[in-house]
Amino acid sequence: MHYNCVKCDICGNSMRVNLRFISFINGVILCGLAISMSIPVCFDILFCNGQCFGVFIPSVLFCLFIGISTILACRDTSEQLKLTQNDSYLLVVSIWVIASVFSAFPFYFYHGTESTFIQALFESTSGLTTTGVTIYSDVESLPLPIHLWRFILHFMGGIGVVAIGIIALPMMRVGGMQLFTIENSDKSNKIFPRTSHVAWTFACIYFITTILFALILRTSGMAPFDALCHSISAISTGGFSTKNAGIAGFSYSGISFILAIEMLLGGLSFTEIIRCFKYGPRSFLKNQQTSCYIKIILISITCPIAIGFFTSHASLSIEAIAKHVFNTISSISTTGFNNHGQYINSNILFFLLALIGGCSGSTTGGIKVFRLQVLYSILKNQITQQHNTTQRMSMKYQGRIIDESLIMSVITYFVLLSALFLLSVVLLHVFTEMNISNICHIVLSHMFNIGYIPEVSSIKWVAKIVLITDMIAGRLEIMPIVMLIGYLRFRR
Repeated sequence: MHYNCVKCDICGNSMRVNLRFISFINGVILCGLAISMSIPVCFDILFCNGQCFGVFIPSVLFCLFIGISTILACRDTSEQLKLTQNDSYLLVVSIWVIASVFSAFPFYFYHGTESTFIQALFESTSGLTTTGVTIYSDVESLPLPIHLWRFILHFMGGIGVVAIGIIALPMMRVGGMQLFTIENSDKSNKIFPRTSHVAWTFACIYFITTILFALILRTSGMAPFDALCHSISAISTGGFSTKNAGIAGFSYSGISFILAIEMLLGGLSFTEIIRCFKYGPRSFLKNQQTSCYIKIILISITCPIAIGFFTSHASLSIEAIAKHVFNTISSISTTGFNNHGQYINSNILFFLLALIGGCSGSTTGGIKVFRLQVLYSILKNQITQQHNTTQRMSMKYQGRIIDESLIMSVITYFVLLSALFLLSVVLLHVFTEMNISNICHIVLSHMFNIGYIPEVSSIKWVAKIVLITDMIAGRLEIMPIVMLIGYLRFRR
């Protein structure tokens, strides 16, 4: 095997990176991406008379050519390949970047969009990172195969390109549990002994939930294609829609309630969902992060309705309350669906909920409840020690002592998050003519994969590159990208 060794001043360790093996895995990912592109091809042939045949076939062939060529050039005959922590950081970032670039080709070849690759890359990155912002001002005019590809990106992005990757890695006898840890930052105890078992269990739950809610939406009055697409968008907490008005474009009763339940599930930790099936709901509700997530939702639903009722003397409308519940769950799950209308003007509340995000280990964006709980414990401990300098208190989470590495990880996350936010705001202020308020709103929406900005076709291409970086950095929760920069900076 061929390694490239560097000395990193950030961690002080020798960074041995197996570039050959990383390239091999990316070749496998590209072949998988080509197979995914063949789904819209089959759909196009069966239902659309080959309307987009010339869009997907070149994309499929190009991905297969590059993927197979990379596999053949970088294959290794070793019996056992070990994936180091440094390899995993570089592999995570490279998979997301390469998948975003190559999944953009169908949008680029489609003649209905602007003929710039940055536009297409923005759409594909928004889909894979489940941000849900689109370059199309009129999504209803898009052909069905293009629509299907947008939601396939949501589906793959929701479960995580890296999570999909660890399904295949154990088959090649590669121990890749650390990849899943990097992908969703969940520090929960291992439930299953093997990574492949965990990955397949996640994939099965994700797939079954998608199909189940698609069938329920179909029985509620949605067309089959719309039901499947919005079920994918809800469980992946993405936000793409087949209608210009989003969910408000459907007048069927019960759809908002069904999607709200699915988005609520998408905001929960998949680890805890599996634990619920294995140990029952009591163990599920005892989880500190899960209970806090549910409490935040309940408070955000009941308090604004009560305040609005007693201050405005308005009548309680079931429809208005239902829309408020839907928008609340859509916000905290960072899905970004908007049902146009709420019981009171809660736009600030919705945005704050979106910044919080769901549980660590879910498909949501945002800061995550887990980090805020750890940060609260740190602040509480510091305040206590200020008043009682002789008392030494140990910080605990879920009944266990929080170690120093976890504390530093959370603090580093917030520092780097602030730095990325300020840098993005400055760059957008330089390259666009928007005011600071709109720039901050747009940057936060992309960093936390919220997608509250419906479409960005009018934003300059330089600003789109900044926002693309923000989406990927937010999806990877910044740290792997910092390690990659450290590798490039201190390479010898």
